[in-house]
Amino acid sequence: MKIGIKLCILLSLLVFLEGCWDRTELNDLALVTAMSFDKGEHNEIITTVQIVIPQNQGSGGSSGGVSGGSPHKTTIRSGAGVNISDSLSKLQQKTPRKLFWGQCKIFIFSEDIAKAGMRDEFDFLARHPQPRERANIFVSKGKAAQTLELFPPIENNSSEVLRKLTDFKIGYKVTLQELSKMLRGEAGAAAIPIVLILPKAKSAEPFQTIPYIMGTALLKRDKMIGQISGKTTHGMKWILNEVDEFTVTFKVAGNEGLVSLKPVKAKVKLLPQIVDGKWKMKIKVKATGSLIQNGTAMDSTNPRLLRKMEKAFGQDIKVRIEQALIEVQHKNKTDILGFAEAFHRKFPQQWEKNKERWDELFPGVEVSIDVAASILRSGLINAPGGIPEDEVVAK
Repeated sequence: MKIGIKLCILLSLLVFLEGCWDRTELNDLALVTAMSFDKGEHNEIITTVQIVIPQNQGSGGSSGGVSGGSPHKTTIRSGAGVNISDSLSKLQQKTPRKLFWGQCKIFIFSEDIAKAGMRDEFDFLARHPQPRERANIFVSKGKAAQTLELFPPIENNSSEVLRKLTDFKIGYKVTLQELSKMLRGEAGAAAIPIVLILPKAKSAEPFQTIPYIMGTALLKRDKMIGQISGKTTHGMKWILNEVDEFTVTFKVAGNEGLVSLKPVKAKVKLLPQIVDGKWKMKIKVKATGSLIQNGTAMDSTNPRLLRKMEKAFGQDIKVRIEQALIEVQHKNKTDILGFAEAFHRKFPQQWEKNKERWDELFPGVEVSIDVAASILRSGLINAPGGIPEDEVVAK
């Protein structure tokens, strides 16, 4: 009897040991590391993918001339269609392995597509089961596919360069999930980092350079309506409370030389007010930083001089924020600063009555800036280095 029971259990376990009938072997997959979208002729969408080349074999067909024995780790393929689904179908016809982009962490849209509207493309990425919500989104100056054709001299591929630059918080960062949240937000506005291609060195091989992040594209609904510079982007990040491990360099009034602080950390609060029908916003900033370079003759151990440095530090932050407000609020009139959400939380009834007029109200919101800045440490030395002791300003 016991033998019969054991035999039944053994037979039932064998059922679970059978292979998966629908399993796809790794050798049958083309692993996509990045994907780009460009406009083609007759308003077609050109989808380009960057595919990992298996290390034990070479592959041809890359725009960069990849061949057997090449040191390059990726190749690219492109397909054109009436939409992304159609272009990917055409692309699959040119790829002997099944495209797998579940690990794809980079999506790049050309500026042409961003200006025309990204609704269809975004709908595909948000709806399809493969893209990760944490994948990073970019807008490129020029053709987006050119970013994928590069062969970085250090990293394995250009998508890895962009991923690491994003991890270092170079410029603004937005994921697929965050972009979806912004576009569904109260203001219906979004910001996406802009990618450019670094001019290659004269001694470098063709395509041997990297993409880099500089500036931010501003979107209203799903269309790009303008852009801001890298410097203005830093001011925007202050308002959005996204400053972390930041370096700030500024000048102290009445003194030659510059002062640099790192890391700079900040806590920012948006405090909305409605007074006599006037919509106002107070941006309250509390920032701290450590002195890493003192190019002035000022002795930072002197409390009075340290307060002078802190005042200049606070003024620099205020100027950065003011510049961002000029570009975002007054020039582009696009609320990517979180003002709409702040007013909605604080004044829900007034917001419901006026939300349809937000595009009209936002440029007229009166903004005041309150900055409390402090310098925590002065480094390993006290007096300014590299100058005679009798030239140090100690009072």
